[in-house]
Amino acid sequence: MKKLFTILCFLILQRAQTQTPTGSFSFRYDSQATVNMAGRTLRNPWAGGLNGAQYSTIHLDTDTIPDLVIYDRQTNRIMTFLATRQTSGKYGWQYAPQYEEQFPTITYSTWMLLVDYDHDGKKDLFTHANGGLRILKNTGSNGRLSWKTIADPVYHEGLSGTLNLYINSVDIPAILDADGDGDIDILTYDINGGTANLYQNMSVERKNDPNGLDFKRIGFCWGGFKSDDDCDEFSFGLDCVYVGNSAPIEGGHSSAREMHNGNSMLLLDVDGDGKKDLLTAHVTCPHVSLLPNVGGNGAAAVFTRATNSFPAANPISFNIYPALYSEDLDFDGIKDLVASSNTYSNEIDFRASNWFYRNAGTSQQPIFQPVTKSFLQEDMIDFGEGATPVLVDLDGDGDMDLLVGNMGIRGANGYRASIEHFENVGTRSKPAFELRATDYLKLSERFQLTDLKLAIADIDGNNSFDLIFTGNSINRAPEIRYILNQGARGAAFQLDITKAQQIPTPDRLGTIDMPTWFDVDRDGKTDLLIGKQNGSIEYHRNTGTSTAPRYELQQQNYGQLTVATGANSPSILIVDLNGDQRPELLTGTRDGSLRLYELPAQPTDKMQVLDSTLVINELTKMADHATPGGNLALTAADLDGDGLADVLAGTTAGGIRYLKNTSEKVVVTGTEEEEMNRPWVFPSPTSRFLRVKSSYKGEVQVLNLHGQPVTARQAVQAHTEATIDLGTLPMGVYLVRLLRDGQSVRHQKVILSK
Repeated sequence: MKKLFTILCFLILQRAQTQTPTGSFSFRYDSQATVNMAGRTLRNPWAGGLNGAQYSTIHLDTDTIPDLVIYDRQTNRIMTFLATRQTSGKYGWQYAPQYEEQFPTITYSTWMLLVDYDHDGKKDLFTHANGGLRILKNTGSNGRLSWKTIADPVYHEGLSGTLNLYINSVDIPAILDADGDGDIDILTYDINGGTANLYQNMSVERKNDPNGLDFKRIGFCWGGFKSDDDCDEFSFGLDCVYVGNSAPIEGGHSSAREMHNGNSMLLLDVDGDGKKDLLTAHVTCPHVSLLPNVGGNGAAAVFTRATNSFPAANPISFNIYPALYSEDLDFDGIKDLVASSNTYSNEIDFRASNWFYRNAGTSQQPIFQPVTKSFLQEDMIDFGEGATPVLVDLDGDGDMDLLVGNMGIRGANGYRASIEHFENVGTRSKPAFELRATDYLKLSERFQLTDLKLAIADIDGNNSFDLIFTGNSINRAPEIRYILNQGARGAAFQLDITKAQQIPTPDRLGTIDMPTWFDVDRDGKTDLLIGKQNGSIEYHRNTGTSTAPRYELQQQNYGQLTVATGANSPSILIVDLNGDQRPELLTGTRDGSLRLYELPAQPTDKMQVLDSTLVINELTKMADHATPGGNLALTAADLDGDGLADVLAGTTAGGIRYLKNTSEKVVVTGTEEEEMNRPWVFPSPTSRFLRVKSSYKGEVQVLNLHGQPVTARQAVQAHTEATIDLGTLPMGVYLVRLLRDGQSVRHQKVILSK
């Protein structure tokens, strides 16, 4: 009876220890780990990448220098940069994510521009709304932004009554004082995409108030032109004032053919004649067209010709849909020019998708000189699209190096994924990464893969980590391969790409699913968890052998997750985040959410959410509601030697976010009886290797059932995993003994099966 009671107490204790979370979890964005590429130390290495950017300046802090806000349409993300004085004495852009949560949610894949419409010295926010346009007034103060919706949607006086002011969601309008009377007008393309509309602000004319919003549509085709289907052709000389007994349907001109939707506009006096010229581009075109203004400003503008090479020196040329923005980006008080693609497709090289032209002239007569095609990108880790980082000690020197897979890079052989290799040349308390290879193992030369996802796991059960990579083949089918590491555990990796082996594709594996390898059932073989497109997690058990792994579906909803809207294709990270010797399960999803779960004791158990507000804002000291990016891919390791695993999150923009672990560290304590009851040797059964994790410093030894030693004594450290090799022993049942100060303190039975 006493023995039964002891067993029941043990099981209850085991259950309580598994289900009771300890400590609080938190992270903060960090930039202390330096990154060096091509001899340059990056200023903002962990900003997360940049693709299709829309540029505006605004005051974020309380100094007098405007700061920079970017809306990345391709990733639906707001990024904030402070103007900060560098060690050289010059100003530069310092990534400052703590301000991002101060902006409202922007509709996915639309646009955002900041313009001070009411002349109070604080820029207001213009963005897309259902039906056209939304305006939010900046009501912030004392270095903190806040917003009040003024109109959603905005209405105007049309040619046939009061209508909503229509702006296509994929357009970039021009929002400025077009006619020079002091109030803010709006220029945009018509619903047909071929002709332009002027929505003149009548606040000055009607109320002598330059701070109002009172829009009236002027005519049918502002400037007397329309864009034809051919990117190089415009028609001029249109009669934009309709004269007749009845008006045509509002939103189009009677002589305009329906054009491709998607147009960008920038109104700027490029020749110093006092008249604002038009810079425009279309969704299917690679270049920007300049239409010189030969009339006047506002409603008096007239365009009679176009050139498709702008600027004249090194003209803008993306594969698709450029958009222009005019802001002072080099801190000389004169507005410069920056171009970025307004597309969300991957038809351009997103490593160099932000072309900066410095204004070497004046604001009245600009001279745009090309400076870089990767403005801001060149100061951050940015490999175009879909970064998937993995931290691993490749060279066996005791610190973590970094591998980064990508979605693909356009080159001479087409669009192919590759792996970038960064060596950690820092210390265990201060990491410093240096780029060593942009096509590690020459993977892109051997395989025609895209959407590469990397992992490190012990596939063959020989106690050394192997490299696993999943990618989509040329016919868009997912494939999984691995390269066995011929080096010993703790030594430098020895990988031969020519010996890569393919794993039979698990049932139902999708092209945007996220695989993770973990020994779920603790049988010594690495199983597969898959973050599915629908947001659930599938458990595939390894039913194969160490030389031929094979994964069979066990559960379609591992952990019984309740999936939130947008939380699709979760990347899965299983790691101890608070030092309590028990791993947690962290997910990062396509919408940028991070959620932490308690790892279930059994595969069929429901996972408990431990935290979904993990990142702490530097300014507010509260949970940060901005996301690290989209399509998150997670990896973790203790990078700064504080005993807590830090997290790197790859993003869809091809960059990486560094999340320093600031969780409350748990000191593992307990009574002697509690220590004795905790599992410390696994797996059992095993085919060769045992992993030992003891609460005590001492020695371990394997005995047969007669109590005779069959291995030599092996030293172990407290709370540090060690390995016992049973490869020379016959199959059978053994005892593992732990000795402390020469005295036996623990035994555990294990089964060796081959």
